[in-house]
Amino acid sequence: MVARLAGARSGWAALVLVVAAVHLGAGWQGWLPALVFSGAVVVAFACVPLVRWRRVPSGLTLLCLVAFALVGAYWVARDTGETTDPTTVLLDVVPRLLTAARPAPATPELLVPGVLLVFGVALAVALSVTGRALLGPAVGVVVLYTCTALLTAGKADRYGLMALLLVALLVVGWLVVDRLETGGRLLTALPLVPVAVVALLASTVPTTGAFEPRELVEPPVTDLGVTNPLPQLASWANLGPVELFRVRGPERAIRLAALSDYSGATWRAASLYGPIGAVAAPDLPPGGRTAEAEVEVTIGELTGSWVPTAGRPTSVTLDGAMVDPNSGSLVLLDGLSPGLSYRVRGVVDVPDDADLTRAGVPAGERARRYLALPGLPFSLAEYARQIVRNARTPFERAVAIEQVVKTGRVPDAGAPVGSSYARLERFLFGAAGEPGAGAGTAEQFASAFAVLGRAVGLPTRVVVGFQPVGGGGAVGGGAVGAVGAVGAVGAEERVVRGSDATAWPEVYFEGWGWVPFDPLAGSSSGGSSAAAKREVLDRLASITATPTTTALSAPPPFVPSSAQPPGQAVASESRRWVGWVVLAAVPLVVLVLVVALRVGRRVRLKRAGAAGAWDHVLDGLLLAGRTPPPDRTAPDIARELGPPADRLAELADCSAFAPVGAPVGAPVGARVVGGAGSAARRGGGVESAARRRGGAEAWRLARVVTRGVKRRARWSRRLLWAVDPRPLWRR
Repeated sequence: MVARLAGARSGWAALVLVVAAVHLGAGWQGWLPALVFSGAVVVAFACVPLVRWRRVPSGLTLLCLVAFALVGAYWVARDTGETTDPTTVLLDVVPRLLTAARPAPATPELLVPGVLLVFGVALAVALSVTGRALLGPAVGVVVLYTCTALLTAGKADRYGLMALLLVALLVVGWLVVDRLETGGRLLTALPLVPVAVVALLASTVPTTGAFEPRELVEPPVTDLGVTNPLPQLASWANLGPVELFRVRGPERAIRLAALSDYSGATWRAASLYGPIGAVAAPDLPPGGRTAEAEVEVTIGELTGSWVPTAGRPTSVTLDGAMVDPNSGSLVLLDGLSPGLSYRVRGVVDVPDDADLTRAGVPAGERARRYLALPGLPFSLAEYARQIVRNARTPFERAVAIEQVVKTGRVPDAGAPVGSSYARLERFLFGAAGEPGAGAGTAEQFASAFAVLGRAVGLPTRVVVGFQPVGGGGAVGGGAVGAVGAVGAVGAEERVVRGSDATAWPEVYFEGWGWVPFDPLAGSSSGGSSAAAKREVLDRLASITATPTTTALSAPPPFVPSSAQPPGQAVASESRRWVGWVVLAAVPLVVLVLVVALRVGRRVRLKRAGAAGAWDHVLDGLLLAGRTPPPDRTAPDIARELGPPADRLAELADCSAFAPVGAPVGAPVGARVVGGAGSAARRGGGVESAARRRGGAEAWRLARVVTRGVKRRARWSRRLLWAVDPRPLWRR
């Protein structure tokens, strides 16, 4: 019977932890993590017989298991860092996971923290349930569920369904196991505890602004120094029908790079990149309405480090891909190669017309990077002011600039390249017959819009990418088509050719994110409909802007800043403190768990009355190193402990062996006056009250005896008295 009860407890605890471990696997990609974590639970429960093997001290066995787990973790993760020092490698496993993509790739080194966590929790729970402590599985579930929520920012269980399932499994297990162990009595109050805790948490835990552990770790930012892809537009256009790559998924503009920094001479790509999902939040947050799509890309003749994406990438199946958090530009350290295939999921801002017509734009320090125009010539500033003099809102200013830039100017793949002030002045104001006057590639159209927009307070940037296939094209880059329907990979495969390469400007609107415009063709920008633009242009009636000619001095030389933006510094040392905190927290969590299990054991013993009080004394003898032989009786043991122990042993024997109706505290062999029938006639209530009084007396005596045992114990045992786990394993 005892073996069956132990099997029921262990099986129930293992089932609950397997479910929690599978839930933890949501923090990684694919199904493999859930399988590995479930295996860690099984291995932990299989190690329990080793810990309880009496030929080897249990503490030594536990130490060996922990050492074996740490050695295995080091062996897996040793080749992924800059050093092979065991302490450094183990300290970096958690920061490395927190700076990985979300969800993290299921690589061995990134699975190490999860395996160690699951194995440690499962081993502690397995030892607790073999000691008949039913609180352990609940504590283990709470630890795993909390870690999952932190790792996934709460997205693994958006609606609380997994929490309800775990609570249900705990409640059912408590009801069944506790009923078996108490001889059929159903303790309905116990399951109400976790239900009340969950209800309290659900009503008090904030749903927004939650704690994000990734903010504690600075990601491993890499200075790549990638080149600006804008000058390549002309060469891609000259390739014409050459296949650059194939894409399968929703039909929408494919982004290659977003350029935000302008020096007056050229646009510059960001140089600091980090893993997807791990880098800091963008300086301008995403809009309030977004769409998501996943595409599958197969590379053809496209070369370089820039990776084609659909919107701001949120996940990608490429190892080594890194992203700039502000622009969403994705780069591959090893570069693209023919035949490379990957899937990428991204999001784009999709405000509607009503959103944009009322939207404002940010100003001040937040938008300084997207408004910077060092050495802006008076001619361009005055031209921009004339364009928007009748516009009332930021959206109207953007539409007016788009209309003016495209009017009277033609795309020309053979036009001079460049986006300096001098080139833009020639593009906008040049006299007929001058090279590049009124003609340019998508680079000049997008750059002119972006510079004029910044001159009138619109935060802008230039995006290099490819128009949706089938949307028509123009020499040097086509129009940016409307946002396609959101969907998963599975649509017809489309070919993206060199002639599809283009560039377009984007404007940031407060609360609605980055909205694309198309001064090259003037079609729908993807953020608003053509009807909304036409309505704005009709209200403005006519837009005339006359350039104010002035001598333009040479643009200021571009000097790349050597200072790294705040929060982007390489932090191999600064993030190591997180590993120390985690290592320091492990023993603290173990101590808290042991104390909680010890408290739970005492509650169960107190519920058992006098017999439980005697067990409490035996626990004290075990802690003091005076465990009596198993063949000695309670009175024999009590004679060595003093008079209070004699009376306690008498009460314990009476509680365990006296017949029904015997007076509480009567000797086991005493004659029961009146027999059981007389006892029954006196009423069960009197007997129950007497036994309760006997249990209270027994526990008063037990506390006195235990204090005496503790006083005579060695100081080292008294120091660890409250956190020693050995009583949990005593039958």
